[in-house]
Amino acid sequence: MSELLHNLESCLQYRLAFGEAARLAEIARFDHASGRDAAARIAGTAAAIRAEVARRLADIPSELIELAVEDALQGRRPRW
Repeated sequence: MSELLHNLESCLQYRLAFGEAARLAEIARFDHASGRDAAARIAGTAAAIRAEVARRLADIPSELIELAVEDALQGRRPRW
């Protein structure tokens, strides 16, 4: 994981995953989705959000997705 934290491509992938996870978490909290987000009906659980982010961003390593989802659900700012 340490090599993932210092790679520019990994930083960008983390930001994409973080943004998607934060967006899905907010939609689950406030139920104001439309389009594909409403159709997905994502539960607010970490596992459901992690699975949906992994499905939508299949090219991103699972370690980065887990880190991004954890940070987003804890209300933290992105690391990079």
